[in-house]
Amino acid sequence: MRARFVIFASLAFCALASSPAAGYVRTTTESSGVPVQWNEKCIVVTIDQRGSKDVSLNEIATTLGRAVTNWTSRTNTCGGLSLSRVPAYKVLDVAADGLPAVIFRNDMWQRPGHAPHDPSAIGLTTVMYVNTPGLPGDGTILDADIELNNVNYTFTTDPDNATARPGTQLADLENTLTHELGHVQGLAHTCWDHLTPQPPLDNTGTPIPDCNDPNLPPSITSTTMFPYASMPGETSKRNLSPDDVTGVCDVYQPLMGKLGCYPEIDGGSCSATPTRHQSRAPVAAVALALAATALAMARRRRCSRS
Repeated sequence: MRARFVIFASLAFCALASSPAAGYVRTTTESSGVPVQWNEKCIVVTIDQRGSKDVSLNEIATTLGRAVTNWTSRTNTCGGLSLSRVPAYKVLDVAADGLPAVIFRNDMWQRPGHAPHDPSAIGLTTVMYVNTPGLPGDGTILDADIELNNVNYTFTTDPDNATARPGTQLADLENTLTHELGHVQGLAHTCWDHLTPQPPLDNTGTPIPDCNDPNLPPSITSTTMFPYASMPGETSKRNLSPDDVTGVCDVYQPLMGKLGCYPEIDGGSCSATPTRHQSRAPVAAVALALAATALAMARRRRCSRS
C-alpha cells in the first residue's frame, strides 16, 4: 500500500475586508486529479483523550460541537453528508483507521516518527482517500484527521480575554476547527499556495488566484476556506460564506438518500436509515494517498507564506 503527502497552503496575518464569495475548491487526488468525497453519510469526529494544554476536554468537545454546527446549520438541508462529533475520548493519532480525529500536539509539532511540521501552521488536516486511477472508488475519502499546533500557539475559546503563553500566538479554537472541518468534508483552500505544480481549479473551472497576490478580492478572502487570518485570535472563519456552503451542498446533495452509515467504522451512530449503499473499496485492497492541508499564520504584511 503506497501513501503520498500533498501539502496545501497556510494562513497569514493581513487586514482583509468581507464580502460574498465567488468560488469553492475541492481537494483532488494526486494521481488522477479526481475530486475526493465521502461515500458514506455519517462522519463522526472524535477527540484524542490527551487533549490540550490550554483548553479542557469538555471545552474542546463543546467547541468542536459549535464548529460542527457552523457547518451543519447551513448544509444539513441541502447536503447528503451528516457531520457530527462524539463526546467520548479515545487515544488517537493520524492513521487510516476510519476514525476522524482531533489531535493536539502539546510537546512537539510533528507526528511521532515523522519530520516536524511547519511551525507557522496552526492546524493540519490529513485526508486519506482511495488512489486507484480509472477504477471504481477512486477519490473516496476513508478518513480525515486534524492536528492542532499547541506548541507554537495558545488555543483559546475567548480570544478577547485570553493571553498567549510566552513565545506563542493566540489561536481561536472554534475558528481553526471550523476551517479544518471544511477539509474533512473534502474542500481545499481558495487561493494557490504553490505546493501544487499548477493552480487548482475552482468549481467554475477557473484557476484560483495566487495566495501571494496582495490584491486578492474579498470574494476569496472572506471564505472560511481562505488559508490566512487577519490577526491573532481571528474568529471570522466561524461564519461560513455562501461558497463554503455551496461547496458541500453541490457535492453531497445528489447523494442524499443514497448514502448509509457505518457505525462500526465511524465510532458513532446515526439516525438515518441506509438505503442504497455506494460501494466502498476495502482499505487493505487499495492504495492510499494522503492530502495534508495546513492552516497557518505568517508574520508578513502581505499575504504570503513564512
